[in-house]
Amino acid sequence: MYDFLRGAVASLDASNRLSLDVGGVGYSLRISEQCRKIIPLDGSAVTVWVRLIVRDDDLIIFGFSDGAERTAFDLLTNVQQVGPTVALAVLSHYGVAELRRILATKDVAALKKVKGVGPKSAERIALELSDKVERIPAPLAAMVAQDSGASAVAEAHRALIVLGFSPKEGTDALAKVSKPGMPTQDLLRAALAVLR
Repeated sequence: MYDFLRGAVASLDASNRLSLDVGGVGYSLRISEQCRKIIPLDGSAVTVWVRLIVRDDDLIIFGFSDGAERTAFDLLTNVQQVGPTVALAVLSHYGVAELRRILATKDVAALKKVKGVGPKSAERIALELSDKVERIPAPLAAMVAQDSGASAVAEAHRALIVLGFSPKEGTDALAKVSKPGMPTQDLLRAALAVLR
């Protein structure tokens, strides 16, 4: 039914629930940790690839950073006894590139490290998907991390927004305190001191 949603982030909480404002309509999405890391929280438009899951008592929209992540989610949910929550946990833990490697090498031990994936589920995922890895496209090159300084500022800015500050407040506070080479934690502490 839905392919993607394009809009601005209205809110993003610690449990990776994203509220996306699309033309004045708020969509509630569950996203992976990998998607959370790259989603812009500065009010700019973002495209989120989605998958609608229909249950007897609920409609749940899962959001992904790109088509590759959504394809991996679809393949994982096609494995017997692997639901959307477990599939999202796997993608949150590893991301698409690492998951491709794990499936290609049938690394059951790595899959067992994911919260909610037991030994039988890990074996089933590795067995059923090892020959389907080529169906998962490589993640977009645009997802490659920025240089460490810009990345630290972006992470600190994202953290401030999650803590309830507006994008402008976060930008202004970080502009006052940021110095080249400062790690994210130090940037965040200094910005919080300015804001409180």
